[in-house]
Amino acid sequence: MKKNLKTVKTGIILGLVLISMFAVFIPNASAGIIKVVPKIYVNFSQQKDNVIPNSGAIVIPLHITFVLTGIGASTVAANSLLKDSPVSIQLKVESKPDWVQASIINPAISTKLTDTEAKESQLSITVTEKAPVFQQGSVRISATSKQLPGLLYTIAQDVEYYDIPFQIGYWPVVSYVEPKGTSYTIGPMDTAGVDIILTNLGNGPTHVSIEPVGIPKDWSVSIASSADLASAVSQNSEGTTKTVRLNIKPPYGFGFHNEQQSIQIKFTPQLLGNTQGSALVGPTETITITVQSIGFSTGTGYEIPSIVIVLIVIALIVYLYMRRKK
Repeated sequence: MKKNLKTVKTGIILGLVLISMFAVFIPNASAGIIKVVPKIYVNFSQQKDNVIPNSGAIVIPLHITFVLTGIGASTVAANSLLKDSPVSIQLKVESKPDWVQASIINPAISTKLTDTEAKESQLSITVTEKAPVFQQGSVRISATSKQLPGLLYTIAQDVEYYDIPFQIGYWPVVSYVEPKGTSYTIGPMDTAGVDIILTNLGNGPTHVSIEPVGIPKDWSVSIASSADLASAVSQNSEGTTKTVRLNIKPPYGFGFHNEQQSIQIKFTPQLLGNTQGSALVGPTETITITVQSIGFSTGTGYEIPSIVIVLIVIALIVYLYMRRKK
């Protein structure tokens, strides 16, 4: 009897030791007996409007949810001690085109294991003038959760990737440079020739309409009515710069002139081959050229004054000759 009692006590002690060892080592060494696979969903709305280069950042809302899937998911959600465990999700920009600047405004998301309510974050995107017009851009982001170990269940780590697309819009910007300045002094019989260099700084092929306005009476102005410029971001960027010649001719009637006038030239850029109206038309730029005409002009009918002068001279000679005869 005593021997049996001793055996029972030994068994009880050994059992307690084994239970203690199980309690100490199992949570760390055996965590993951049943592995539950999670899934991170990142939902976002497609962009309706084109993204215009250099127009500031656009913000795309992101809606993040964390869901358990596969074997053990329902059990963990209903009965596991892990069901109220906090979950951290890290959002990160993985890749983007060179002409895009992108960042996550709220990259660290906190939720609970069984909380199915979507959490909010934002993706900020800025596009430079190097973005080709009407092409699609895309930013790839990742969403990563950490592994959650437990006594019986382990929630595995999840890494998901999402490509967020957007469409590039048209950025109509042209520079206008007058290498010799905007003020000229000429004679009334001369012509002021002004070279204006047009350079396409935008992201698409551009048609520039050219219109002189406010031409003073009796002044003559001539310039090309338009110029077509290639896009600097295209594979063939030749033709992004062109020079147009502005000729200004003042009145040149007979007599002395001292006149000064300002002539305005309006330049309006729009997408080459535009079929969408004002949506693809850029702002109008106005260049003012000032010309001073100073000097003497024989005028267009200089022959008549010359004949009159000759007749006067002849009459004067005859008169002097007749007086001498008397």
